[in-house]
Amino acid sequence: MGFLECIRLSVGNIRINKLRSFLTMLGIIIGISSVITITTIGNSLKLTIANTMNDLGGANRIYGWLEAVFPENDEDYETWIYPELEEDDLISQEMIDQYKEAFKDEISQVIISEYVGTGRTINGENYANVDIMGISDGYLQSNKINILSGRNITDRDCTEVKNACVVSDLFVKYYFKDQDVNPLGQEIMVDQAEGNTFHGVIVGVYQYEAVKFGNMDSRTAEKDRSTQMFIPVTAAKKINNSVGGYESIQIVAAQGADATQLSVQTSEFFNDLYSSNEDWMFESYDMASELGTISKVLDVVTVAIAVIAAISLVVGGIGVMNIMLVSIIERTKEIGIRKALGAKNGSIRIQFLTEAIVICLIGGLIGVLIGVFNGFMIGKLVTVFGADFAGEYMDVLTITIQPSVAAILISLFFSILIGVIFGYYPANRAAKMSPIDALRYE
Repeated sequence: MGFLECIRLSVGNIRINKLRSFLTMLGIIIGISSVITITTIGNSLKLTIANTMNDLGGANRIYGWLEAVFPENDEDYETWIYPELEEDDLISQEMIDQYKEAFKDEISQVIISEYVGTGRTINGENYANVDIMGISDGYLQSNKINILSGRNITDRDCTEVKNACVVSDLFVKYYFKDQDVNPLGQEIMVDQAEGNTFHGVIVGVYQYEAVKFGNMDSRTAEKDRSTQMFIPVTAAKKINNSVGGYESIQIVAAQGADATQLSVQTSEFFNDLYSSNEDWMFESYDMASELGTISKVLDVVTVAIAVIAAISLVVGGIGVMNIMLVSIIERTKEIGIRKALGAKNGSIRIQFLTEAIVICLIGGLIGVLIGVFNGFMIGKLVTVFGADFAGEYMDVLTITIQPSVAAILISLFFSILIGVIFGYYPANRAAKMSPIDALRYE
């Protein structure tokens, strides 16, 4: 008897005993669907985190800053005084230019920013609160901040120390409330809490998303929210009376570059420049390595839970063995007739083993379909009801539902393996049955 004929007979027997076959498969279906559901959730969670970070521009970004050199032993630490950051300690433009030249193939941009302070600008009865931030060209693009109208802060703005500014659509909504004016080109004056005054000209309007700026305080009325106003970094330094370098920088890795490796190389490069500085050193951080760590943790948790869920496959396998033993007893005469007609033990063994494998494989396929369906349904429920729990955070989440192909293939393999392991004993028992005893069986 050929293999295809064995499969045909197996499917025929399953169709004759539909309910019994389904109940036999149930343990396999539950086990496989549980594993696929769990792995789909784990894989989707990893992709959601990674895609969200990519959309926010964090996956290929490296943050670098100056860190005080701490004493290496406790005795020195007790008398150690945190050093004051002098102008000579700052990251100079010359250092940045050297870095750009050394890593020109690995980096896309080096971005500089400097915080100025908070302030309020008044327009008659209208007002708007702002946080003034000095930036260089590329800051808004790398942070995935969408320009709705006008333009970004450019290198020319920084070189010529222009009083250009980019404000939020929320700023425009309340500062120009009830006024039919184009905000672009309008002059504004911001009174800072620190006592300074900034005179600027609006050159661009960006889309304000509270999540991106960490401003999620729902207790503050929308009109009183303080939104970022971006100005050239050189203008910010002028306001701060700072003519030196910078305390921190942001580096955008080039497409295809390894951000984690570049982060290490960046620290080594700047620390070589700071080798003679006893008080300060350069530290860097990249989101890619953080994502890698999160992915590993999720993988371990997913596999651990999936293994626990897969224990039910053993129960399913026992059910398959039980029903195969019952089936052999019911078909004793059939086995006797086949042996009397010359069927070999191996042929009988393969027939019943194939039937056990087919039962488990069909159960595995149904379990995979249910598991994938469960994963997609959970994703839809998160999308529909997530806003009630996560609020504005849902706006920036890039929810990605994707089953793990590897988990599906491994699950199907284990379905077949369960059929082989738990079907072999009944099949072997049928093969060793005496034809005379089988023909006498009533």
